[in-house]
Amino acid sequence: MSEKSGSASAATGAINTETLSANLTEVRRVLAGEVKLRSAVIKPLENALRALKDPHRNAVTLAEAGAALENAPPDLALPAGYQKIVRQLRSVADEKLSELEFAFARDLREAFKEKGLKLTGTPGELIADLFVIKVDMRRKQVEMTFSRQPVMEKKIKLNVEQVVAAYERARRDICERKVDLDELLRELFEAYGRVLKLTGKQMGARLSIVDCYRELVLVRQPLSFRKSPSKQSFRDYPKPHFAYDMLQLRRRQKMTHEGHRLNLGTATIDVGSDTARAMFLATGATEGQFIKDLYFTTER
Repeated sequence: MSEKSGSASAATGAINTETLSANLTEVRRVLAGEVKLRSAVIKPLENALRALKDPHRNAVTLAEAGAALENAPPDLALPAGYQKIVRQLRSVADEKLSELEFAFARDLREAFKEKGLKLTGTPGELIADLFVIKVDMRRKQVEMTFSRQPVMEKKIKLNVEQVVAAYERARRDICERKVDLDELLRELFEAYGRVLKLTGKQMGARLSIVDCYRELVLVRQPLSFRKSPSKQSFRDYPKPHFAYDMLQLRRRQKMTHEGHRLNLGTATIDVGSDTARAMFLATGATEGQFIKDLYFTTER
């Protein structure tokens, strides 16, 4: 073996390959981390650049990019003026989203008008009779509520025809049901009586409206369910239906059953937001009260 090759072998032998491997792994980790940090900003930057070619059509993409850039990794060194540029981007996105929101509301108002219906409210929160239509341009969807309860299981797509169809469906389902209010009041009185027995309280005691509502659902079940409980025979009574029926009882002043008057007790602020203890009962599209108690008193 030559002196030169011997020296090379000696140098190689002096290096611990396991240590070298660990060092290279650390270098890779650091560089990969930097790449990951940078990609968290580079990708939304590229999206913003593409979206700016047609900011009106791509307003949602601009808003998403602006939100991502606003939350850049704190460990990443950013160029001077970065925050100002991002604020400008958010401003453009908000402006374009407002334009889209206004245009959608205009088209929706026109579509409702063709059906003989009137929409009021702001472009972001429209009112159709007792229903509130909230437009979310960023998520490209619409939420429709009655008495602060969603009337659809799924979000409605940002499409005029679909929103109109959803409203008509919800109105038929909630407002155009055939309801015998006298029978409903009798069932509610029965439900109240059942909860009284369960709690050991006397007639006139204030009971949780949530508990009474749950018992009312059971009272309203058909004979087939009582004989053999099953999902197939269960008759649902959703909260929007209950809220609407309670509204009709009050509007038509049908609050007395066989000498017993129905009363509702409002909730305090801290209880109102707790759905396990209170329910919001609408008196209009955006008006109503959080109700905590339900009770019957004997009229003299």
